[in-house]
Amino acid sequence: MGRLRAPIMDQPRHIHDLADELLSEIASFLDPPRVMYTKPNGKSHESSDTFGEASDLDRFRLVSKRFMRIGTPHRFSRFTLRFSKHGFRRLDQLLEMQLACYVKSFTYMVRGFYQGRGWLHIIQELGTKKPTLRVHSRRYREQTELTLDNHDQSRLRIAFAALTSLQEITLLKLQDGADTNLFLAMRNHQTASFTWEPACTRAITSLGIALLNSNSKIRFTAPQISPRAILNLLHVPAASLSAMGSHLTSLDINMLSPPDPANTINSLSPSLHHFFMAAKSLTAIHIGFLSRRPPVLNLDSMFQHVRRNALRTLSIQGWRLDASDIIALVRRHTQLRDLRLVEISLRTGLWRDVLLVLREELALEHLELRDIDYDSNTYSPITGADISDSGPFRNLARVPSPLTVSAGTAEVGSADVPALRGRRGLLRRDSVEKLRGLTVEDLGDDGMRVMRRRLPDWEAWVLSPTRRGGRNGRAWNM
Repeated sequence: MGRLRAPIMDQPRHIHDLADELLSEIASFLDPPRVMYTKPNGKSHESSDTFGEASDLDRFRLVSKRFMRIGTPHRFSRFTLRFSKHGFRRLDQLLEMQLACYVKSFTYMVRGFYQGRGWLHIIQELGTKKPTLRVHSRRYREQTELTLDNHDQSRLRIAFAALTSLQEITLLKLQDGADTNLFLAMRNHQTASFTWEPACTRAITSLGIALLNSNSKIRFTAPQISPRAILNLLHVPAASLSAMGSHLTSLDINMLSPPDPANTINSLSPSLHHFFMAAKSLTAIHIGFLSRRPPVLNLDSMFQHVRRNALRTLSIQGWRLDASDIIALVRRHTQLRDLRLVEISLRTGLWRDVLLVLREELALEHLELRDIDYDSNTYSPITGADISDSGPFRNLARVPSPLTVSAGTAEVGSADVPALRGRRGLLRRDSVEKLRGLTVEDLGDDGMRVMRRRLPDWEAWVLSPTRRGGRNGRAWNM
């Protein structure tokens, strides 16, 4: 008799025996090589910035042709473009290697621009005193070469036509020690300046033009938008604004507050109307202002009274508003599920009126109330100066964190009413009943000052169901 073969399960297995789907899942845990940069909130962030074979994912791709095929979409899913000659060479390489089709997330990192006359002489003079500033000689030449004949914009247009899988665009301000030193050295210069505003304006214009060559639906994020970049929308044709708006599914921007925000935003009203009317696919919006004194603006001067049926997540940060502004906006979007009100100061009206509408007229699943207060507690009515050292505007460049309080995940652990001392966890049956039994008057809102310790209680109250089984079918753990 011939030799019996061992059962299949007893034979040694090899990684090559795994299905492509499992190998792809493994590859998703292998990160590409990254470089570090700093976001406006001071936190470090990483981004892919090389085509080398230095990472585990690169080595995975070198195992075999099959592993190369499986690992390549993960390796090139993110691409970072720095505004430099080297950065655009990398972009050209991506296109030449026919890898652009795998890019899902595109990050554009731009430094401040050199404006005015006499820069070569200025840099030479400053470099003599401080050698670290000599790097600006190369950067100035690169800026001139890239903007000459709109080379940067033409390369972006070509690239975006090839980015067929693109889902997200992020615009970041890039700044190092040499940039900071140059900015300080040029503060009082008469004929030249080193500033972020023209760089931001060109970057937004270039990305907007390039986006017209794309067929993708995009999430757009920009943590530091300059006022002049926003004003640049006045010169964009209405058809182009509509086309750009139609590409967006998410808009996440923080603006440096202009000197006269009300007039600035009001002057943009026609442009914003064209944009938001076309942005029918927006499911998430965050608009924040970064300022020591947040602007006094009506929400609809920005949102243009447009109802967005697809909108599910809304976040506003750094506004001084009337309670009626917030109520009108959320009543127009009762389909909202996620809401963040961050560093919002009420000029008129009561927070409890806002909370009552949120609880009774919306079916929120996530809510964040962070550093909210009343205008009278934050600013002096005479001088307009800050009067609260621990008020809502102390961390100006902080990007809002993900929503942290969810329906069914907040615990109320105290029997005190109205101070429920809410904290994360599961709602017990007795806690749910206590929340249901509270009225808006029990929340302890005196119309003068918001106590930070009450905010978790307010969040939990808004998210609590008004009847057994939950509002609109919402499930609760007990």
